[in-house]
Amino acid sequence: MKRSVSFTLVVLLTAACSNQPQDPTWTRITIPADGAVLLSDVADCDGRWWAVGGIRAADGTTRPAAWIDGAAVTFAPRPTSYYGPHQVIKSVACTDGRVAMVGATPGGAHGNPRVSTWHVEGERMVENAAPFETFGGDEAVDVGRIAAGPAGFAIAGNRTSGAAAWFSPDGKAFTLSESGAAGTFARDAVPLTDGRWLIVGGAANGQAGAGQKAAAWIAGPEGWSPDARIPDGLEVQRATRDGDDVLAAGMSGDEFRVWRRHDGQWSAAGSSEGGPQGVRDLAVAHGQSVVAAESLLIAGSRRKTPAEPVAVAARGDTLLMATADSLWQTTVHR
Repeated sequence: MKRSVSFTLVVLLTAACSNQPQDPTWTRITIPADGAVLLSDVADCDGRWWAVGGIRAADGTTRPAAWIDGAAVTFAPRPTSYYGPHQVIKSVACTDGRVAMVGATPGGAHGNPRVSTWHVEGERMVENAAPFETFGGDEAVDVGRIAAGPAGFAIAGNRTSGAAAWFSPDGKAFTLSESGAAGTFARDAVPLTDGRWLIVGGAANGQAGAGQKAAAWIAGPEGWSPDARIPDGLEVQRATRDGDDVLAAGMSGDEFRVWRRHDGQWSAAGSSEGGPQGVRDLAVAHGQSVVAAESLLIAGSRRKTPAEPVAVAARGDTLLMATADSLWQTTVHR
C-alpha cells in the first residue's frame, strides 16, 4: 500500500526532531574463504582495511587468515613450525607501512595457547621465530593485543610476576619486559606522542578484600613507571589514541566507563550500563567513542548491529566492525 506524501513528511519530521540517536545502516563486506570464517580484529592501515582471524575447515582444523580490503592474504609459517600453520590470528597493528600480528592455537599436554608473532613482507604474513620462553614457559599467563606506534610494536600481557609487555622496533623480534609489580595485570598498550608506551590494566588494592582498581604504566624496554591515577575504575580493558590524548574504556562494577588522558592526567569521560564480558574493542569515529562489547555503544548510546561486535576500527566517520564471521561498514554521524 502506498503512503501519502504528507504521512511520509510527518514521519521524517518526527525523526528529525527526536533526540534519540539514529541506528547505523550497515553494509556487509564480502570476504573470500574456503571454510568457516573466524574474525578476531580489524585495523585501518594507511588507508586500507585489514581484518584478521582464521579459517576453520570441515574437519575442524584451523589456519591463520587475513584480508586487505576484502582480498585474502597469504601466510608463510616457518618451515619448522608445528603450531603456526594452525593458528588463529588474534590481533593486528600497523605503523608506517609495517604490519604485525599475534596468533595462537591450543597445544601441548594442557592445551595452553601456543603463540607466534607475524610480520608483513609485501602482502604476505611471515611467521617470526622466537624461543618458547618468550611468550610461554613456566611463568606464562597470557599474551594479549598488539599495538603500533613510532617506536615500533608492543604487546600487552601478563606473567606470574604481574603485568608485562613485549616490545619490538620492527615487528619481527620481540623482547619481554616485566613490570615486576605483583598483583597487577595488563590488557592493552597504546603509543604516546613521545615514543613511549602506555600500558593499561589494573592492580590489586593491596588490602585484603579490597578488590582491584584500574591502573596504567609508562613502559618501554628501559623499564616501567606508574602513570597517573585513573578515577573510579576497576579495570581498563582497551585504549586508543584520540589525537594527542588517549581514550580508554573498561569496567567499574556493572558499568562501562570511558576515560580520557590529557596532558598526563586521567578524567572520567562517560559511563553506561555494562555487560558481563566487558569491553572487547575501542575506536574513535567522527570524534565519538565507539565501544564494542556484547553490543555497540557510540558516544555511550547503544546502537543496533547485525550481530554481536567482536572488533571495531575507524577512519574519519567510517566505522568497520567485525562480528564472529562477517565484516560490516557504516557511517557514524554526530
